[in-house]
Amino acid sequence: MYTCPTCQFAVANPVGRLSVSRIGLFSDARFPGRSIVSLRDHYDDLTAAPPAVAELFMADIQRAARIVRRATGADRVDVALSGAAGAHVHAHLVPRRRDRDPRPDHGPDEDPRVHRPLEPLPEQMAVGLLAAAFDVAGAGLADA
Repeated sequence: MYTCPTCQFAVANPVGRLSVSRIGLFSDARFPGRSIVSLRDHYDDLTAAPPAVAELFMADIQRAARIVRRATGADRVDVALSGAAGAHVHAHLVPRRRDRDPRPDHGPDEDPRVHRPLEPLPEQMAVGLLAAAFDVAGAGLADA
């Protein structure tokens, strides 16, 4: 787990390291493979980041979404930027699959299923799968 020393925002279940951010699995049984991409440096708001950092963060999100999509077999990956929770700029990557999603054309917050974490074994398997996918893409934890 990585915790920001400024605001204590935590990225649990780390699976990769990108140019200006980290990525970790967000345990959500409704959307296996859901992940959080978080800037390594602390910014309360994306507009507070230098333009070059903001551009690299967007490139990191795009790269991570492609990796998550391939690793999970998702039809697409929804991206939601946030700076409200924990006052640390981050993005949620939500893999969407038409064959498993009861409302594939709606936002993930409109999903009727109760949010619950993955069970321990499926969570470990998801972390392993994503970590391997990021390793193959040259963005693994050891590539720092």
